[in-house]
Amino acid sequence: MSDSMKHLSNLFKKYNLGCGTHLYPGYLNIGFWSHLGDDAIYKDLNGTQGTFMMNHDLRNGIPAEDDSLDLVYHSHMLEHLSYLDGISFIKECYRVLAPGGRMRVLVPDLEIWINAYTNKNEFFFEEYRKVLDPNIYVTPAAIFMGMLHNHGHECGYDFASLKWLVEHAGFVNVKRTLYADSTIEDILTIEPQMPLRVMESLCIECEKPLETEASNGS
Repeated sequence: MSDSMKHLSNLFKKYNLGCGTHLYPGYLNIGFWSHLGDDAIYKDLNGTQGTFMMNHDLRNGIPAEDDSLDLVYHSHMLEHLSYLDGISFIKECYRVLAPGGRMRVLVPDLEIWINAYTNKNEFFFEEYRKVLDPNIYVTPAAIFMGMLHNHGHECGYDFASLKWLVEHAGFVNVKRTLYADSTIEDILTIEPQMPLRVMESLCIECEKPLETEASNGS
């Protein structure tokens, strides 16, 4: 681990991974943009005051020491990885969290989408059609496939598959929550009311076991 990564782990105890344009104070926000410098850190990017963003490709790992973070957060990021890369990424999240640390994950809920399609939920698809090109995304099937394959999406999850994934990495106490429903103190800041996200998101929280719990389970 480089000295710079040790410094980051000491300075920031909460990471927002795959942040895109959503930057939050108190977190190291990590995203990756080709026009920015590799592993460069930007303060108040795009006028978002009090924020720090690191331009880092998470396929190269999470820039933090082992057992060093209190919270790892990622929203609508995991589905951009292949299933196998997603497994590796969640194991990385486990590595960097301190014992007792938490991870909160949001992804599109595949079960909600499938149920909306099979039950012909016109309201659900009409809401998505509003943010798409209505001349192309005309039918529910087209919108569904757009969610699955557009925007760099490579995988889909329901609760059972996401729960298996995080438990496979070693996480415990997996709990499904509602959008913006968490004991994380700044949850209303990091999950503002966005109707489409509220409607489609699968949200879970889980913990890295304490060392005693891990040893008892081994």
